[in-house]
Amino acid sequence: MIVEKILESTARQIKQYPVNSNRASDLGIPCVRYHVLNRTKWQERAMHDVGLQLIFNMGNEIEKIVLRELDQAGITVIEQQRSFQWPEYQITGHTDGTVILDDGQWPLEIKSCSPFVFKTINSVADLTHGKYAYLRKYPAQLTLYCLMANKEKGVIIFKDKSSGALKEVWIPLDYELGETLLKRAEAVNTHVADGTLPDPINEEMWCDGCAYAHICLPEHIGKEVEIDTGELATMLDRLDELKPIVKEYDEIDDQVKKAVEGREKVLAGSWLILGKWMERKSYDIPAEIKAQYEKITQYWRKTIRRAA
Repeated sequence: MIVEKILESTARQIKQYPVNSNRASDLGIPCVRYHVLNRTKWQERAMHDVGLQLIFNMGNEIEKIVLRELDQAGITVIEQQRSFQWPEYQITGHTDGTVILDDGQWPLEIKSCSPFVFKTINSVADLTHGKYAYLRKYPAQLTLYCLMANKEKGVIIFKDKSSGALKEVWIPLDYELGETLLKRAEAVNTHVADGTLPDPINEEMWCDGCAYAHICLPEHIGKEVEIDTGELATMLDRLDELKPIVKEYDEIDDQVKKAVEGREKVLAGSWLILGKWMERKSYDIPAEIKAQYEKITQYWRKTIRRAA
């Protein structure tokens, strides 16, 4: 009864708003089609569920906690939720704040994450090449804030939602990335002005879970599609249910591998881990010789995404 009322209240927070600009927090998404749809068909955007709204709300609360921790540590943060606007590129956004340190004032973003993701983040590369799409958006977002504020770097503070641990990742201004983002914004603006729609990028990382998949995918499925009426759909539904478990397993397995490498015998609780270095033969074959034995074979590459 209590939880149901909380969920009902949370559901009422899920609302749709017009999108009249290119959001700095989204421009890291490489699909121009997504951004054009976000500007021109925002009313048809698939709404997120209550579960995701709860995560958003928790993120907002964690942001307040981190700001309070910074204040208690004597670190001054100004311009909280300051709005940015770059009319030339129709880019808008707002930062969590500007942190004042001995070497200057720098754009600040605060992000919360699971303990498994938290452990994998230690550098800019861990974000730009992150396993999850949302991680790859963070450097782009802060790069735009640095450009708009004329700053040479910015910082993201990550907080582990489980332990409360903190970690900072400094993002130096990347002019190449900045140019890519501005060109992307220009392309979006041109399509919006001309009333045209670009082709999709067709990449699983970005297409999976896209809020406009129900608009984008049917156009590209086409009429020449084989309808399977067997158990394939049931198997795919089950695969989708198992995705979070598999991701968590892979994340923890990767962390275990790093933790035990180079340690011959480790006793951890009721677990005994044995390890040793193994040798593997490899052959460095000159390119001109390798080319003589080159052959082309076929393999089937599948892409699975929800169509409805």
